[in-house]
Amino acid sequence: MERSASLAGLIGLVCLIFGLIDYFIASSFVFFAALNLIFGVGCILIWLSANRRALTSMFGSRKAKHGANTVVYTAAVIGILVAVNYIASQHEYRFDLTEERIFSLSPQSVKVVQSLKKPLKLYGFFEGGVNPRARSLYERYAYASPLVSYEIIDPERHPELAERFKVTLMGTTHIQYGGDQGIGTNVTDLSESAITNAIIKVSQGETKTACFLEGHGEADIDDAQHNGGFAFVRQALEGEAYKIKKVLLATEPTVPKDCNVMVIAGPEKALLPQELDELSNYLKSGGNLLVLLRPPRPDMPIDESGLVKLLDQWGVKAGNDIIVDQVIRLFAGPALGLSPIVQDYNPSQPITQNFTQRTVFPMTRSVEPEDHTKPGLHVTWLARTSKSSWAETDLDGIFKRQEASLGPEDHKGPVTVCDAVEADLDHAGGTSTNKAGKARMVVCGSTEFADNQHFNDFYNRDFFMNSVDWLTGQVNEISIRPRTLRASRFRLTVAQFAIVFALSVLLLPELLLITGIVVWWKRRN
Repeated sequence: MERSASLAGLIGLVCLIFGLIDYFIASSFVFFAALNLIFGVGCILIWLSANRRALTSMFGSRKAKHGANTVVYTAAVIGILVAVNYIASQHEYRFDLTEERIFSLSPQSVKVVQSLKKPLKLYGFFEGGVNPRARSLYERYAYASPLVSYEIIDPERHPELAERFKVTLMGTTHIQYGGDQGIGTNVTDLSESAITNAIIKVSQGETKTACFLEGHGEADIDDAQHNGGFAFVRQALEGEAYKIKKVLLATEPTVPKDCNVMVIAGPEKALLPQELDELSNYLKSGGNLLVLLRPPRPDMPIDESGLVKLLDQWGVKAGNDIIVDQVIRLFAGPALGLSPIVQDYNPSQPITQNFTQRTVFPMTRSVEPEDHTKPGLHVTWLARTSKSSWAETDLDGIFKRQEASLGPEDHKGPVTVCDAVEADLDHAGGTSTNKAGKARMVVCGSTEFADNQHFNDFYNRDFFMNSVDWLTGQVNEISIRPRTLRASRFRLTVAQFAIVFALSVLLLPELLLITGIVVWWKRRN
């Protein structure tokens, strides 16, 4: 009888184990789990009934008391682990150990969502209501701000939502800001850059206008075919909810009032005196100006003399030179190092605060802050080249003889390639009627650093966009933008692989085996 009861107890234990496994892994098949649990409990009750006396004496023994203590300690450890996991689930914290931080939002995206004033919800419309990539991306936004939530929807099961949000393509993300009665927009590109730009668009109360001066050979914001075009600039600005407008100032009495920032992108012909006066009055009335210059070239007629005089009145001295940097001569080759890489920035200026990334400024002239400026005029440098660079004044030697050397008349590096100007118009003789009473200007010695060829090189795009954001007063948007990231890779040489294999695959099992043999030998003797 006892042997049969013992067999029933073993069978009951097996049934319980498999019943629990089925319940937690495949709970949809309830019948199998219930049958195993009921049959298992019955068999164990039979075993307990047949061994009642033996169990009573066993639990009263000294060995049973030690076993009970062990059970209590084990239960306590399990309880602590459960408590720790519960606390961790309530206070989530993520660690991204990848080299390019591919599982984290960019600093700009984090700033954007953390500055939200109203709830924002992401609706993803995907086939079957499932898309792991979209869920992972949405979770990053929800993790960055408690105001952000998301939902992945099957448009075939919920056509009313697709119709309500005007979703016509599978894979569309609808961003709804401010609840059901708020503002919404649709994005078909499942990328951080596209979603962040859409969030900026719906969360901003007003649209900023960036005006581009034309008529003097400036870089064309509609030109996507040539390296010197500014089509990428236009795309980046429109992606962050800016309205783009071309302005032929020669036919306008004043700079249009809706221009939040006026961009002058490398004019090749001289600006008319009337245009220069309009730009000066625009600044004196609280305007914002972004000026990109071109270096003087003997092989190309470029006349920026009037614009240079205007900049001099606002504390910026543009040099009649071009910057050469020996550090990148190996890479530039016959270009004589005319594309200096910049990694020295002013940490006290909002545009470059915490900005430590590299930028490249091809074909740039020096733009140094004036030593003595007018009252109320504050001019600071933004970016400087390395100590090995210099501002070359022998332009014929560079462009005609293809040679350059540091001479006594040249300016030794570091050389400033970008400045920021902020004027308190109440003290600088302005005519501003707004409360701030301030005018802002950013001056860079290179136009090519923002053209189609170089806009996406290094962090040129971020530097340009930060400058525009500072000029228009959108300080919260100043940061590093989302970019295409690559997955981290861990490559090993043959020798490194041999070391890792020996230490992880061979050494650890070998030590465990030797330890076991030693313990067995001591117990045996």
